[in-house]
Amino acid sequence: MSTPAWLDIILDSPSSTDAWSGVFARLRDLAVTCGSPIDLHNQTVAPDRLLAETAWELWGSYPEAAPRTATHLKEWCAGPSSIGRAVLVLDALSLREIPWLLGGAQTRHIQPTDVRVTGAEAPSDTDQFAHALGIPSRSHLAGNGVPGSFNLFASKAYTDVISVPFEDAVGGIPHESNVFVWHSWLDDLIHVHKKLPDQIYKTAAATLQDDGFWKFANRLRQGRKLVITSDHGYAVSKLFSSEEIDPDVIEKLRETFGAARYKKVDGPWQERFMPPIVISHNEHHIVMGQRKWKVQGGFPHVCHGGLSLLEVAVPWIEFEAI
Repeated sequence: MSTPAWLDIILDSPSSTDAWSGVFARLRDLAVTCGSPIDLHNQTVAPDRLLAETAWELWGSYPEAAPRTATHLKEWCAGPSSIGRAVLVLDALSLREIPWLLGGAQTRHIQPTDVRVTGAEAPSDTDQFAHALGIPSRSHLAGNGVPGSFNLFASKAYTDVISVPFEDAVGGIPHESNVFVWHSWLDDLIHVHKKLPDQIYKTAAATLQDDGFWKFANRLRQGRKLVITSDHGYAVSKLFSSEEIDPDVIEKLRETFGAARYKKVDGPWQERFMPPIVISHNEHHIVMGQRKWKVQGGFPHVCHGGLSLLEVAVPWIEFEAI
């Protein structure tokens, strides 16, 4: 998408809500048409810089104005339905993976009923998404140990958190009307196995087009509508367009964040850098835009938690029941 078109959406929308809806709609169009993950990243450089350097007030409005995934899930699960519902949260699934997921569905003649983009919490991490769903952490959903504060469904629901291969998990889905499964496969590649971006892309493409994944998805669809979504995306900071060079900025970022994109804190951000490089929300300082800085040991190639478009934007894909 051209830079002037992004300017129209980000700078000329009548409200912050309209701006974020427009941004996510354009990201959806890009995600389904881009030829590669690197191409998709390149398409986000201009709008990310515009948001971080000129329209930073929009990041300040993001938690209230953006179409957030947790809000959409609550509305979707609460709506009237004559059949059950299933939610599959693929931890760290980003917009890069949309073509592979849709391609896997198309190969099996499965047609999604809705493909859109929704937003992570701020900061864009797992715990914040869990909090938005009423639970302290994702682990509280493991083994159907759902706490009473998890009120996504109006009636009883089976919940689990798993990391086993998808095909091995098929038999673990019970005959409940409502099912919520959080799978850590992709997030594990990023954090536990510390794969490089190209390795992540290769593994994700193979997994999302594999029979094992679709056996699992179809098991969830038996008697249930299915939504596949995520708690957050991820940034490939190796490709970030902006590396800080101001010594004062670098020193403060190192002191506050180390090599991370967000940090839990007790008070507000006191620095008066212009443009602002950090916002505070949910008792965290959060770095805005495709920013990195020199740090001992090097900045990680893949990360999340900050406010850049591919960190906060995630797929929302619905399928009919079978």
